[in-house]
Amino acid sequence: MKIDIGILQMAQDLAAHTSSRQSVIAQNIANADTPGYKARDMASFADSFHETAHMRMSSRPARAAHIAMGSSSAGADIFESTEFGAESPNGNTVSLEDQLVRAADVKYQHDLALGIYAKSINILRAGMGRIR
Repeated sequence: MKIDIGILQMAQDLAAHTSSRQSVIAQNIANADTPGYKARDMASFADSFHETAHMRMSSRPARAAHIAMGSSSAGADIFESTEFGAESPNGNTVSLEDQLVRAADVKYQHDLALGIYAKSINILRAGMGRIR
């Protein structure tokens, strides 16, 4: 049985986004001493969610055999993200302080996604009379 509840899907999408973004941040930190490496980041979840929602509304396939436009993960594009003054003489643009702040923000968002998911499940259980 598949339960299609929007809040659970949104929490799952947020957790997946934070996982991907944490991977990008980890790559930046791992390459902090690599000459010429450019720091990267991803669009925020809010931006990618609104873009994905807009794409879902604007282009729907007429038949199941058709491919939906914008079926790729919108907003998940990785782009160069350099803080002012972060470039070192060897061309590396990773600022460890900036990356650690971003990692803390991603952890907060991931914890938020897990909290939303857990509370939503508890509400569903209470609605079914299965409170623990």
